[in-house]
Amino acid sequence: MARLGTDKFVVEREKEVATRLSPGVFPAGRQSEWSAQNRTLTHSVHPLTNSVALGVAGKQPRELLKTDVRVYEQDQRVYVCGLGTMPDERLPFVNDTHAVFAAIQSIMDARGDHVGVDALLRMSALYREAMLRQVRVLQDARDSEFVRSENDVFQAMHAVWHLLEIVYVTTNAGLSASVVPYYMEWLNFNFPAPAAADGERILGSSPDANALAQNPDVWPYVQKLALRGHVTTVANMLERIAPAQALSAAASRWARELAQTARDMPLGSSDETSGSFNGRWRRWNSGLQSMATNMGSMLDKAEDAALSALLCVVDVMRGDADTISRVGETWQDVLGAVLLYSEPTAQTERLPALAQLVLEQFEADDFTLVDRTLAALVRHELPEFLVYCNQIDAWLSAHVSDLMEHIGILDSCRQVFKVEPREHYLVALGERYLTHEGLWRVAMDYFGLCRTRVSQSIMGEYIVRMPLESDRKAQQVLRVCERYKLTEASERVHRQLGRQKWQRGRLGAAIAHFVRVNDSSAVGQICDQLWAEYLASGLLTYGPIIDSVLASSGHDRVRFLTQYRDFHECYRAGEFARAGKLLLSILVGEIAPIHAVPDLLVDSIPLLEGDALVFGADDTLELMRCAESVVFVGGEEGGVERDELSIFSVACARNLARSYVMQ
Repeated sequence: MARLGTDKFVVEREKEVATRLSPGVFPAGRQSEWSAQNRTLTHSVHPLTNSVALGVAGKQPRELLKTDVRVYEQDQRVYVCGLGTMPDERLPFVNDTHAVFAAIQSIMDARGDHVGVDALLRMSALYREAMLRQVRVLQDARDSEFVRSENDVFQAMHAVWHLLEIVYVTTNAGLSASVVPYYMEWLNFNFPAPAAADGERILGSSPDANALAQNPDVWPYVQKLALRGHVTTVANMLERIAPAQALSAAASRWARELAQTARDMPLGSSDETSGSFNGRWRRWNSGLQSMATNMGSMLDKAEDAALSALLCVVDVMRGDADTISRVGETWQDVLGAVLLYSEPTAQTERLPALAQLVLEQFEADDFTLVDRTLAALVRHELPEFLVYCNQIDAWLSAHVSDLMEHIGILDSCRQVFKVEPREHYLVALGERYLTHEGLWRVAMDYFGLCRTRVSQSIMGEYIVRMPLESDRKAQQVLRVCERYKLTEASERVHRQLGRQKWQRGRLGAAIAHFVRVNDSSAVGQICDQLWAEYLASGLLTYGPIIDSVLASSGHDRVRFLTQYRDFHECYRAGEFARAGKLLLSILVGEIAPIHAVPDLLVDSIPLLEGDALVFGADDTLELMRCAESVVFVGGEEGGVERDELSIFSVACARNLARSYVMQ
């Protein structure tokens, strides 16, 4: 069988999909002329929308050309082409298997990078259940080319995964010393043969033993039953054929004896030693050998078609390699019969050698992709196996590489691949999931659970470009950032959300986002906007906005607006002493912007001129110091005229004199 070269183990090409542009990029039939006119194609891929923009560009700037070039109408067009997306029909499967994938990673985290065999077997069983459930859904769906293709893919994935589970998990978990019963179970489940419908048709068209014995399909059917290890059914068929008058006496007698021998085939059990089983097996096989010798002697003396067909069944069951190869239609059939009848106690380590002997009997060029994948698996050629898995489906290669990592067999692939296999395939699957708008959260988990710096970087670049259509989506994005410790991405998302809320007039929410990333500049600008709106309207309407972020913000501007609002409330309530303390605290604490100080000083005038002494001498001097620190340009500053500030100066002088007298 042909092998893959190591240069194929990097990144496999996806299935090519042709997209026809109408009208075309260049005039029909004039591609060479178009290209010679300094033209080429340029494109830009947008992974989140799963589209590509395609247009015409110059190979060189026109200014550098010695002659002018012809202009085509298509030069002005930009084509936006959609790429392949994840079909909706896969969503239940994707969500189910994502839950299993995330659960097994959680187990690994809890146990310190180690997952027990029991957990792996449960995980594998859940994956296979999801695949089979998807197969049943597809079989019930309306027939179409897409449905048939998807059905083939999921059946192939199940066959590959099931065999991987047997070879590397089940038979290495101490559950069985022999791989044979598990292999035969796998073979008959995933590639059932002979078809039950064939048996029903044969029996339905043969009302008695004579008709059954003369049916041309009965012996090939019995031989296939024997090849697949359905020995009980073989015995039943032979017992129905044996009474036929159409059979010779010898054929009838041997049919009965073979039926009984088939029923007596030894089966191993967990409480039986290998020595005991091997002894029973040798005695049973010796009986078949004697039976084959006697039949052969009779056939040498006289031709007997029924007896010859019976001898073929005997030869299969006694493990004759030539007969098994002749009867078997696929290498999986032949390998199963060799294991069952020649090496019934074979362990997993024996598979590569046996598989190689069997595969050499078949033409590799006739193998399907599934054949190649399974062959690589049983030969323990894991790098090749993983490449073929990816060609079947991106889901398969991603989860197979993850399982191989948990089992501890991925290192053989790392020695061949030029990239980290698990990371590469999980990221590739995550990128494919991003093509469906409903799977972005699933995609982020596949990125994040790679647990590598590269995957973290990729996730960070994707997450900051995620469309934030709603508050719920924004919170989900931020939770992803928090879960996977994407600090830089979280800051970028908060800034993006802050700008969005600001543009939509939701200033409290905007401040909250900017506060989370310590963006003092943006918080200050929003507070300045609120202050400007107050100056323009004279109404303190920003109270609810500030209250919504007060607990999470220690920003000076937020504190300024809060205390200024409290100042007005105290003033209106007649609590002048408290109002004065708040106003003085704002000025002395320097939490107000410099352009707001003149307005605050003017607000102090009623308190300075009031009947009660609100500001003592020291407080008044502080107010005067604040006034001196303000530099005015022009006639106004912050909406305050010079006349008002002159009144403030007079009020301070009067209050200072009054305070000295009263003290």
